[in-house]
Amino acid sequence: MADFKEIQRIDRRLLAFLGATSLLAVVGPLVLTYNEVVNNASVQNKAEAMSDYLLLILGIFLFTGVVFAFVYSQRLEIDINKYRLRFRMPPFVKWRGINPADISSFRVAKAKWFQVLRKSRVHYNPFTRQWSYMLSRKYFLEIKLTNGKTVL
Repeated sequence: MADFKEIQRIDRRLLAFLGATSLLAVVGPLVLTYNEVVNNASVQNKAEAMSDYLLLILGIFLFTGVVFAFVYSQRLEIDINKYRLRFRMPPFVKWRGINPADISSFRVAKAKWFQVLRKSRVHYNPFTRQWSYMLSRKYFLEIKLTNGKTVL
């Protein structure tokens, strides 16, 4: 059996949506804050008020950039060989392995429309006892374990 390694990254359309939403969420309050600073500051205090405002802008854009970079860095790493199947989703999920002896059955299936909409997540469903590690793929591997749990 040949080794299989794959790295799945987050969907680019989702990233574009998050970026646009982040910018819109930041720009509106900044414009309102700027109007308040300009209208309420006296002539002598205006320079100090503007420096505080610029510091606020820098902090907000820095925080938004860090959050966006964190979302952009998300990935799912899969490593399969004849001895084990292992995967991780840093920084949330460290390497988890599945021994081939623990697998009762598996199947490859095409994701349904609602599974395609729920991209980019780690999820546990307590009713079906099913773990999902999914990013932006149209197909998934469903593994049923001998202890009754299921991993997508």
